Amino acid sequence: MDLTLVFLLIISVLTAWIVALTVILYKLKKKNDLFFDTGTENILEMLKSVVKDNEKVNKRSEKVEKGLDEAVKIMKRSFQKQAIIRYNPFKETGGNQSFTMAVLDYDKNGYVFTSIHGREADRVYAKPIIGGKSEHNLSAEEVDAIKRAIES
Repeated sequence: MDLTLVFLLIISVLTAWIVALTVILYKLKKKNDLFFDTGTENILEMLKSVVKDNEKVNKRSEKVEKGLDEAVKIMKRSFQKQAIIRYNPFKETGGNQSFTMAVLDYDKNGYVFTSIHGREADRVYAKPIIGGKSEHNLSAEEVDAIKRAIES
């Protein structure tokens, strides 16, 4: 009878152990299902899907980067810096009706326009600007307009 009690005790301990392990395994399975539940039975299929989606994202990202590079090139060529100065070039006439206007892109390329208003006639000049400088002689107002445009 002693031996029967020992075996019964061992069987009871092992049964408790099996129940405890079953509970732990059930909890782990529940967590695993929560993490990997994608509607597919196979994790490999899920990973293949993720890789495919990643390839699509990478291709789209490359397109976006190319578009962004093109937009930056266009932006640099667009006129983004400007300044206008009104002044009176003739002491004997009244008002600041003459003006000089500079329009430049990112690389300081563009034009300077000058309109000189006089009693008899108006004169308009346009001079190209490359790198903030011009091959043509510039008036003080034109130099100032270019400087202000660059600083804007």
